[in-house]
Amino acid sequence: MKTRERLRSLWAIMYYLGFTPMLRNPLFIAFVFSTPFTLLFILFVASNGTALPYGLAGALTMVTTELGLFVGTDLASYKLQNRFQDLVVASPVTPLVYMFGVALSELIFGAPALIILFALIAGQGASAVALSGCLGVVVLLWVTTTSLGFFFSAYAPNTQNAFIINGFITTILSVLPPVYYSVNVLPKFLVPLAEIIPTTEASALFQGTIGLGYSIEPASGFAVLLAATLVMLLLVSFRMKWRES
Repeated sequence: MKTRERLRSLWAIMYYLGFTPMLRNPLFIAFVFSTPFTLLFILFVASNGTALPYGLAGALTMVTTELGLFVGTDLASYKLQNRFQDLVVASPVTPLVYMFGVALSELIFGAPALIILFALIAGQGASAVALSGCLGVVVLLWVTTTSLGFFFSAYAPNTQNAFIINGFITTILSVLPPVYYSVNVLPKFLVPLAEIIPTTEASALFQGTIGLGYSIEPASGFAVLLAATLVMLLLVSFRMKWRES
């Protein structure tokens, strides 16, 4: 496919799977807010506001992770229930174009939550340069989790399993690791394990941006995120189960 055709395919998928459902049922937007902002609220109330920066870093990490992994659930539905993927496979659209088209449609629902979180982080004193760095981290984490969700969706036997798997992965990546708290809280023997998880690196970079200090070397954090992004994109490109045998 030529670049122009890829862009047209991206726009078509994003429009029909993103803008149209959002206009028909705006409650999808509220769903994105539910868990991350609930945890943020609990941290804020329980700490009398002192843990708000950690809550913001965790919420931004969790929203980004959820938006990526939600793609897997949607793709399983399009493949197994609506048979929409059969049409895509029969067309010149590549797996990556299809994945990013669905991912961008999902991003439409998450845009309000991301905008609010960036505004709150700016309110904590983050500079324009720091916010730009946050945006770069969001993009890398979003691509990584989107690719992860897309890959697992191809092997889900039904939509129920896809929903459970992606929910389980979200918990593993967004709740158990040091996302809503500092990695320094962990016992020393667990720190190396936590540092290879992309969400740990993302949250640590967000925490540093907000002014909590970098618990992980920024260059190391970006390197882990970039490596995870490249690995997942290669996995989707070359090991993806795109066509049924």
